[in-house]
Amino acid sequence: MITIFQDDDYIEFKFSSEIKMVNKIIKETRNFLENYTIEEDGNIVLILRELINNAIEHGNKKSKELIVSVSITHLSNQRFKIVVEDEGDGFDYARMNFRVSNDPSQIRNRGLSLINSFSDEVVFNETGNMITVFVTANQKTQFYIEENNGWKIIKPSGDITAEEAESFRSMMLNFLDQSNNKFRFDFSCVNDVDSMGLSIFVIFSNIALKKIEDVELEIVHATQDIVHLFQMTRLNRIYKIK
Repeated sequence: MITIFQDDDYIEFKFSSEIKMVNKIIKETRNFLENYTIEEDGNIVLILRELINNAIEHGNKKSKELIVSVSITHLSNQRFKIVVEDEGDGFDYARMNFRVSNDPSQIRNRGLSLINSFSDEVVFNETGNMITVFVTANQKTQFYIEENNGWKIIKPSGDITAEEAESFRSMMLNFLDQSNNKFRFDFSCVNDVDSMGLSIFVIFSNIALKKIEDVELEIVHATQDIVHLFQMTRLNRIYKIK
């Protein structure tokens, strides 16, 4: 079940707590965001997806009878307000640590850590079953970086294209001067990698293989088109695709 209401600078969804609803909401949200001159919606989509997943799984415990309510309001220029409310009992958010844990067993905290990292401001209601997030749309791709179990994990918030190539190249080459030999690129929020973006992965792997002993390179959560691109260029022989 899903209902959608849209007005000027505002869209609202009410839907049953089913995971299959998430992609439908994301699709409608992308259509809504096309009304605004934002260059990248990656951070908004990342935040919204995590918020909805949390509301369905942790708030409403995946009970189809319980409703999730989502509203998105365009405030000004690149700034938006996202409100997500579930019908669960809430939680004690004041005791929550929003930092990303290096302990791989702490999986359940990572969604809120990502939300906090990519948001301007996060506000909970008193019971903790409603969250309001203020977010400024990316005008360029940003890169969320963490370390987990010996891996340096790089998660771009948008596409890897020529416009971002120089900053991406500098960041990646800087990693080679650090004491890491495991690099994982999480493409959850990447829909496109152009030839300039791809060249950075070629340069990085060439240097890494020469400079670092026992280097490991991975690509995870990539779309089928991106996987095909890495296969066509034979980069899948260097980067393990998962």
